[in-house]
Amino acid sequence: MTRINYQFYVVVVGCGKIGLELATRLSSIGFNVTLIDKNPESFEKLPEDYGGFTVIGDATEREILERAKAGKADLLIVTTEDDATNYFVSVVGAKIFGIPNIISLVNNRENIPLFERTGIKVISPVSLAIESFEHSILEGVEQVAGGIK
Repeated sequence: MTRINYQFYVVVVGCGKIGLELATRLSSIGFNVTLIDKNPESFEKLPEDYGGFTVIGDATEREILERAKAGKADLLIVTTEDDATNYFVSVVGAKIFGIPNIISLVNNRENIPLFERTGIKVISPVSLAIESFEHSILEGVEQVAGGIK
């Protein structure tokens, strides 16, 4: 795995399956990472070699983002299961803390345009799954069609 040799600070909100894995990987390749979650038990799942920081609290509260030093972040990644929370934290990160790069999980595809209009980069698990299935289906059809002469 390639290690990054420069200072790049990332705040990850949400220590669920995605946030936990992402924070762990980013930390392991050399990013400075702070992971925020309301539930202190979520952090128990972090591997022993996680080299980042953790902040217990609700990221919709300004004080929690300040404790995570969001104003110094190069990137904010928001991964909670709630689109309203993700949107709010993303907008606060951009407008109040001036974070230049924001990526948010969007669980309901209908909400994607709202995030994108605000300049937030979007990851949609449903869209990604559909694209993957579509690719696999079309690849299979091409293989079958290619074998018919």
